[in-house]
Amino acid sequence: MFGTVVLEFTSSLFTRGGLSTYARTFIPGQQYIGGSFSFDPLDKSGGWLTAVNASTGAIKWKYHSKRPMLASVTTTSADLVFTGELTGDFLVLDAGEGNVLYRFNTGGPVTAGVISYAIGGKQYLAVMSGAAVRFWRTPPASSTVIIFALP
Repeated sequence: MFGTVVLEFTSSLFTRGGLSTYARTFIPGQQYIGGSFSFDPLDKSGGWLTAVNASTGAIKWKYHSKRPMLASVTTTSADLVFTGELTGDFLVLDAGEGNVLYRFNTGGPVTAGVISYAIGGKQYLAVMSGAAVRFWRTPPASSTVIIFALP
């Protein structure tokens, strides 16, 4: 389509730490990294949701999160973007400018996909929270599926 700007959305993460190597015996079935990993403080990590013009590669906008962003990104024809954060927040953003339109704390880290579906002409969103591995240093939480009905 001429005159239409297509945006692509990507989430990313940034976390730092140090890997110390040492001789270690490999035991089948157990985690083996040949050393140990120590994280920098949580305030040194972060994540971004970035909107990129698919034709030019120019960045349209960025949303910064204080923790890495692992959740997938789902968009709708109504120019809404849905994602989640390790902080437990489910986010709805305006696709054009990146403004946060709605924020809901799910009670656990959001690391999974956001699913959009319709039943009987009504649109719903489903998001899972609480299922992050210990590597991401999130508090324990119950795995939960939360469903939202769109107006």
